[in-house]
Amino acid sequence: MNEKAIFKLCKDEGCCDACALRYLGLHHPRVYENVKESAEKYQDEQDQKENNSTENSTNGESDNPEEPEAKRRRGAVCMSCLGLLQQSTWDDSCRLAKEILDKKGYDCTTFACALSAPIATIVREKYMQLTIKDKYPEYDMDRVTSLKEAWKWSFGTRLASHIGLTLDSGAVCPLLLTLHYEYPDDVQELEVLKSISPSSFAPHKRPAVDVTRRGAEQALDKATLPQLRLQAPAAAARAVACAAARAPLYIGGRYIKLSRHLPQTPWLVRGQRMMESSVQEIIFHPIADLYKLAPEEMEHRLKFVSAGREDVDVRCLGDGRPFAVEISDPRRELTKEELEKACEQISTSGSVVVKYMVHVTKDDLTELKRGEESKCKEYEALCIKLTHADDEQACPDAPVEVTAADIERINAYTNTGGSGDVGTNGTVDTDGTDGAVRIRIVQKTPLRVLHRRPLLARTRAILALKAHSVPDHPSLFRLTIRTTAGTYVKEWCHGELGRTAPSLRAALRARADILALDVASVLLPWPPRRAD
Repeated sequence: MNEKAIFKLCKDEGCCDACALRYLGLHHPRVYENVKESAEKYQDEQDQKENNSTENSTNGESDNPEEPEAKRRRGAVCMSCLGLLQQSTWDDSCRLAKEILDKKGYDCTTFACALSAPIATIVREKYMQLTIKDKYPEYDMDRVTSLKEAWKWSFGTRLASHIGLTLDSGAVCPLLLTLHYEYPDDVQELEVLKSISPSSFAPHKRPAVDVTRRGAEQALDKATLPQLRLQAPAAAARAVACAAARAPLYIGGRYIKLSRHLPQTPWLVRGQRMMESSVQEIIFHPIADLYKLAPEEMEHRLKFVSAGREDVDVRCLGDGRPFAVEISDPRRELTKEELEKACEQISTSGSVVVKYMVHVTKDDLTELKRGEESKCKEYEALCIKLTHADDEQACPDAPVEVTAADIERINAYTNTGGSGDVGTNGTVDTDGTDGAVRIRIVQKTPLRVLHRRPLLARTRAILALKAHSVPDHPSLFRLTIRTTAGTYVKEWCHGELGRTAPSLRAALRARADILALDVASVLLPWPPRRAD
């Protein structure tokens, strides 16, 4: 393949040097970091003189009608990229990027950049590919270096110098700058696609959505060179906006909930708040203060994730429940000292205690959600015996009391023969053998949550169960229960009119109800504690 001839053809069609190099299939950052030097290899002396003359031109049009057509087409704006790869168009882009970075004040030292280009650039690229293919049939149209990559390697280098940051590949870089460009004749030039492929542009319910990028690509698959005859652009595409976003940060910890009047997340019924605060809000406020977030920003910039939840009237004690806070578009990473200060402020609420918080990764967050389905939990339940046991020899009018036989029956009850032993990781395979399962139960979705969850019958497991009498309160007894995730302990205690079977009644042989419930332990080793 004659690379010099193809380069010259691209220039004669009105392409800039960078686009001519793209159509040669040159795919290396250094080629586009210094386009002028890279292009010299494919130019003869006369071409270099004409190229320099074009670069110094301000209007890009020749008034001499006797000049060759190819020379007249070499205007100031590239026929293919619409100026995106030409340095003369970069000042506004750099200014927009600098303004947004100065406003947001990120502490990053590196950045990645992304391009949102006019759809017309796709049409013009197809036109150039067909033009080269028409003259050089052996040309591989798939070899073209993408506009976005060439832009990143050329403009990105210039932008890095302007904003004082290091350009990164973007694979792991937390800070992304996206430049959005508009081309004044975009809509007009895309009209040709509707005649090429009418089926790709069926009437849309929303007239404002006309030609999409996907629709343009589909139409161009069928396009021929005569259908895509294009004029030299009258104006360059221009940068109209720059968006800056930093990848989310994640903070993990465990919360202890001391109140029986506090939901985990804001409790709203028909838009009306039911309680003053929530665990989520108590944890959010000091973090929002450190990032100087207004209340409305806090709502959409912070996201709460936890390993399950407890009811409003249930305390969560022991080491607490694992949780994470996702911070979108953070300006910086909080220091260890700031996280400790946030924990102190949370704990002053008197309702929630967080002993520590650490930075975690997105992969750690995946482990948290996976653990929500597999973890085991231990509960402490205060129950009341409501009726005499079926085999209890007592006067019907005698006070109902918890007997030694009641405690013994509960502690011995099993419907699987299991021992209740659980692995050290706090999880159990409830689909396997019943060796670790004391009681296997089937629970229908509780009536109290039926408005937000489907009606299903779910199999759950009680792994360990221990009953204790309560001194000075003969009708009360205390249960220590270890269950698999998703077990409704309240419903198991009172049976919910037979919707849970077997319930505590099967072990006690009497009706019972629950007065208070605490989560004593969430057996999930999270978050990971890494060495500083």
